[in-house]
Amino acid sequence: MMTVFFHILLISTIFVLIYRKTANGDDKMVFFTFSLLKICCGILIGFLYWSFYGGIGDTIYFYEQAEVLFQYFHGDRISFSSWVGFSPLNLSLAEFSAQYEPRTFFFVRCISFLYAFSQGNYFTMSIYLSFFSGLATWGFAYQLRKCCRMHKRAIYVALLFIPSITFWSSGLLKESLMTMSIYGLGYAVLMWKNNYKNWIYSMPILVCLLVLWQVKYYVPIVLIPILCLALFFSQSNFLSKFRFRTKIALFLALLIIGGLGMALMHPVFNSGRFFELVRISHDVIARNSSVAIIHFQNTENNILFFIKNLPLAWFTGVFRPLVWESFNAFSMLWAIEKGVFTVLVLIASFLSFKMKFNQTEKWWGIAILIYSPILSSVLSLATPNFGTLIRYEVAYMPFLWLLVLMILNKYKLNLK
Repeated sequence: MMTVFFHILLISTIFVLIYRKTANGDDKMVFFTFSLLKICCGILIGFLYWSFYGGIGDTIYFYEQAEVLFQYFHGDRISFSSWVGFSPLNLSLAEFSAQYEPRTFFFVRCISFLYAFSQGNYFTMSIYLSFFSGLATWGFAYQLRKCCRMHKRAIYVALLFIPSITFWSSGLLKESLMTMSIYGLGYAVLMWKNNYKNWIYSMPILVCLLVLWQVKYYVPIVLIPILCLALFFSQSNFLSKFRFRTKIALFLALLIIGGLGMALMHPVFNSGRFFELVRISHDVIARNSSVAIIHFQNTENNILFFIKNLPLAWFTGVFRPLVWESFNAFSMLWAIEKGVFTVLVLIASFLSFKMKFNQTEKWWGIAILIYSPILSSVLSLATPNFGTLIRYEVAYMPFLWLLVLMILNKYKLNLK
């Protein structure tokens, strides 16, 4: 009982400190509602997997492996330096299977510390991850709202209150840690952008990038070049003498160079097996999927498979499932959400031709329109299962929602 009281007190203290620093009443209410929502989502994910799915699923596996790793340390089977990652584990795969996949191993090692801190309570661990994921999201949204005051509601809705995104970026899942890192990175970049001389923000930027690289390496490979170029092109005055077409060509050329440079730093790409590994992942997941499977056109050649299915993969990652493709109550709610998004995209696309955008708006819009399709296409092809894709799209769908809602809000403001 004292342990539960301690965790409640700790979370409440952090919440109150941030709540007091929030500027006005509206923002305070948004922060309160969102924080409560994230904690509830973390608890609901636990009940979903423990009860509805019968104790089977990624989150249960992560929890059990974190327990195994901590118990090996607690029982002196491994040393402290092995537990925290400074020396090899010397455990067989039968003893600790999470080490077979590096990203899973990194996440399990992280939450094993949380396991020790929470004394092994699954729901306490889930609440902590949900809460801190929510804090990072809120921090980024709040700073972005300061930069774009006229788009406050659009920012809050897109980043905080899209149901599938808020839900699946919570709980004891890799997506919680990924979300924490993406928005922590965004928050630090915005703070550094407002004060270039304050290099203290370089530390959280590096930490967030390191965590992203370890847990979801494909995100920083795509994100870093696009983020750097968007920051440079939106702020550079000397580019004003070039025509927009020339600047676009330069942007894309630098993006290809930077993207290849980032990609070749990872074994998946520098091994030359990227297309093969996408195909292997696709085939494995497709074989183990039933009603939630996403069907793509089959070809013998791995590169041809990737190219031929790219348009459908993009469409799937952004707009599917369609309502008639839903297979249970959860997928129906998700399909309705995607249906609303599709309608808003069509409206925003039509209205965008009637508006003028400044340099900053153009480059950040271009950045989102490059970042999101790349991730949506690759992830859809590599994971042809709607149940998995709903979690993976947390990495890019918030920014598409943000772009669409800000275009609609800009049109509304222009009418006034």
